[in-house]
Amino acid sequence: MIFRRKAAAEATSMPTAPVTGKEVELVSPEDGKRLAEAWKREPRELDIPNTLLSSQHITGVVTSTGAIAPFFISDAPKSRLKKAAYEGRIGSRAFIFEDSNSPVQIFDATTDAYLKVPRNSIVFVESDLDFRVPDFIALRFNLQIQHVHRGLLLGTGPLVDPGFWGKLCIPLHNLTDQDYEIPRDEGLIWVEFTKTTLSAGRTDPARAPSVTTDPKGEGHWDITVFLNKAASQYRSNKVPIRSSLPTMFAEANSAAAASAADAKSVAEATERLKTLNTIAFASAFIGLGSLGLASTVFLSNLSARNEDLAVKIRDQTEVVQKELEQHLGDVDLNQTAPVEIRTAFPALRKQLLTQRSEIDGMKLQIKQMQLEMKRQGLERGTAHAW
Repeated sequence: MIFRRKAAAEATSMPTAPVTGKEVELVSPEDGKRLAEAWKREPRELDIPNTLLSSQHITGVVTSTGAIAPFFISDAPKSRLKKAAYEGRIGSRAFIFEDSNSPVQIFDATTDAYLKVPRNSIVFVESDLDFRVPDFIALRFNLQIQHVHRGLLLGTGPLVDPGFWGKLCIPLHNLTDQDYEIPRDEGLIWVEFTKTTLSAGRTDPARAPSVTTDPKGEGHWDITVFLNKAASQYRSNKVPIRSSLPTMFAEANSAAAASAADAKSVAEATERLKTLNTIAFASAFIGLGSLGLASTVFLSNLSARNEDLAVKIRDQTEVVQKELEQHLGDVDLNQTAPVEIRTAFPALRKQLLTQRSEIDGMKLQIKQMQLEMKRQGLERGTAHAW
């Protein structure tokens, strides 16, 4: 009973960091392994509520069980320990699938100052924390909000099961059209701790951690194992885990380029057709102008010839009419002419009237001829226009 009270006091009392603005490492990676192995051999009761843990309970669990390591505390404003979460950063390595079905390393913490997440890509990042989660604790982690605001995404609240030992493989989705750089010493995720209903002093036999040949012993410490397993399909086919956005953009750009080329060809063909239409219209206009001019000249000449003919007929008719009138006057004045002449006068007058009627008929025929010739000239001009 005394031992339990002491453990409970240790779990609920948070060590005080010196007011220096510097971080203090409470649990190193080596300490975490030692604490976790000791806890596994001899678990004990901790006074931890069944809920989301606050900073003091997180500290008590970590310093008692080695749940995560390394574990730092600080009095600085950017302390890794928050009121209800702990900060995780970029680990030793990060990978991406390029053209092959195997992950390619793009970050090495020993040489690189920052991780570059290419635009429209998925990068798999190893966490800097070693996880040796006791059976009564469940973890969730989320991307820090500043990265979310800048266009990076992470699956919502992935669960780290109680009893998990190993490294987290964190998939980062860069949905922006710009490369994104994360400094090595900048926070990446926030980890939350939740106490389950299982008693802290007991183990859960439901699912024990798998044993590997990794030098660190029990657990999942090589994230490439996760990646190769994820890339393997159910029928032994391997596929690269890549974002579909670059392929979509490449296809869209190719389609746009093809459309632009087609549009250019159509525009050039349309321009040539417009030029041909302009030339054809000009030629037709010139042809119609020439035909109209020819028709006008023809009708003008025809009208002039008809006028000349009408003038000549009119002049001859007037001469004949004047001679006839003069002859009739002479006959009327000669009342003293012999009876034979006076007797022949009505017949002569009748003959003259007949001639006058014939002359009027000839005038009418000439006029009809003029109209007919004009109509035929118009029809001929219209036929040429067609």
